[in-house]
Amino acid sequence: MGSNGKEIKQIVMAEYQGRCDEEGTAVGHAPKVLGEYAAFLRPEYTPRILAPRCVLKASAKAGREGAKVLPHHIVMKAHPSFFEKVVNKFRMFANIRIVLKQAGGDTVWFFNTEFYLCLYLALFGNSGKRIVFTSFKEAYDGGRLGGIKQKIFERAQKRMALIISSGEDFRFKNAPSVYLPDYACDEKLFAPYREKERRPNAVCLGTMGAEKQLEEMVETFTRLGFPLTVAGRFYDRERLKRLKEMAGDNITIRDEYLSREEYLRLLGRASHVVLPYAPEQYGSQTSGVLQEALFLDTVIVAPEKVLKGNHVPGLGFESWDTLKAEALNEDSAELHRQYAQLRSGIYSKEHMKKTILECMEDRR
Repeated sequence: MGSNGKEIKQIVMAEYQGRCDEEGTAVGHAPKVLGEYAAFLRPEYTPRILAPRCVLKASAKAGREGAKVLPHHIVMKAHPSFFEKVVNKFRMFANIRIVLKQAGGDTVWFFNTEFYLCLYLALFGNSGKRIVFTSFKEAYDGGRLGGIKQKIFERAQKRMALIISSGEDFRFKNAPSVYLPDYACDEKLFAPYREKERRPNAVCLGTMGAEKQLEEMVETFTRLGFPLTVAGRFYDRERLKRLKEMAGDNITIRDEYLSREEYLRLLGRASHVVLPYAPEQYGSQTSGVLQEALFLDTVIVAPEKVLKGNHVPGLGFESWDTLKAEALNEDSAELHRQYAQLRSGIYSKEHMKKTILECMEDRR
């Protein structure tokens, strides 16, 4: 019971992937948002967290009371074998099954999702649970199997009570949805890292996966001569070697897992952040790095489709060869004004908490 005499309801927060590097350090989106989302639920709800050990360890602030360690995790590699890929899918299925069978309570919030959760729900159902599903994509209709994957996604939607959509324009055929950005702007967290005076320099941060156009970015910034620091974990060692060989003297490439403090420090001191995303993918998919750059007043350099898809202003370009050094040296005061306006609106903690609490209400 809460202090006001009302029963405090339990919400199960489930992270079934457990992506980590070969040293067992969690990587990706889940550890960042788990603590934030759990804090927004309290005190109205008691969050119970189900996640692999690596995620729980990286998200100590989320609280571990009543937490359950899921047995399986995924080790991220540059070139996993076919067998390893298949095993990883079964590991996720096993974790999802444990969540739905042992969660307790009615509502299960899968806050970090991908296609194989949709496949599980489509095949095996929701075990009578009220499923809240956070989606970072509007559809799974790309590639050779896109049509089939999209039909599976639409079937899975029928097993969902609500989709929390990280894209403002996302629409779903068979489930109600509500828009919620990936991250909230906590001024206590971000303000200390938001440098006022910055030298002209750019950073590219995060996991350096195959989907990023790193070669095009390095080639472009070598041509421009604009200082660029690339820092994050590379799974492909050959690609790392190749990028270092092609990089000009103005480019520094660091292969390392950045702590949260180092990540924010680098991002908050840079004048620009480069998002080397393929526009056909991220034009309809959101980016956490983009949002945190907005929180830190770091000008976002990205394909125009990525900026438009995320409804965030920045320095956009149609193709890498159209990006000019003059644009990188332009005054950014107007962009900073627009970023501040967004921070106080849809990205504010107050807005995020209100939205999350409304999402968890069971209106069946």
